[in-house]
Amino acid sequence: MPHVDALGLVLVALCVVLYGLSKTVMPVAGVVAGTVVAAVLGPAVATGFLVPLLVLGDLFALAFYRSHADWRLIVRVIPGVLVGFVLIALSFAFLPQVWVARIVGMLILISLLLELRRQWKARSAVKVDPAPGDSDDHRIVTAMFGVLAGMTTMGGNAGGTALSIYLIRLRVPMLAFMGTSAWFFFILNMSKAPFVIVLGYLTWDSVLFDLWFVPPLVLGALGGAFVFRRMSQTWFTRIALGLSGIAALWLVVVG
Repeated sequence: MPHVDALGLVLVALCVVLYGLSKTVMPVAGVVAGTVVAAVLGPAVATGFLVPLLVLGDLFALAFYRSHADWRLIVRVIPGVLVGFVLIALSFAFLPQVWVARIVGMLILISLLLELRRQWKARSAVKVDPAPGDSDDHRIVTAMFGVLAGMTTMGGNAGGTALSIYLIRLRVPMLAFMGTSAWFFFILNMSKAPFVIVLGYLTWDSVLFDLWFVPPLVLGALGGAFVFRRMSQTWFTRIALGLSGIAALWLVVVG
């Protein structure tokens, strides 16, 4: 188990609460938490520590939203995610991790600004976007955001930000948003587990350490579900975009 002082344990516990919230009310909420946990525990230890908790959080998300996913979006975005993984792996071979995270932050920030610009231009328009995947434009956008989600997941633990901007762009309703996110990140985090085990980051000691933080995760997940049921679509979108901007700036500044 890692040697962490009392303040470090409190910080990690608060971050785990944020991860719980991110699974049931706002996928972007856990982005900053990942950086804090890595700073307290160290990047390698944090990787092994987080994966089981993220999977447990995904199970809570699936318990609430599993029947609301848009599987067309998930299937279409996965190939781009795999390309994003490869691009980030190549980036790590040539650049320090902090600079990769900053590049990821800039990509998210650019995507966010483009989405805000699109919304501003479309305010007075009455045309409704076609269903996701029904046109060449949507296929291109899906591929681009898939690559970005893959890059941000591996390069800055910020995949929720890229996926959130993409789903907002498509005007996906709140329940479909959460259901799609729940399945997407469950698949993503389960696919990470074998690699984390092979690399030696996930051990029995790290799992025992995880057990201390299950209560904060459950608290965050249940609290998030409570808040979600009382949130309007308008505020959901505003908060998602606002947190995306904060997450992007955090990665650019802190790395």
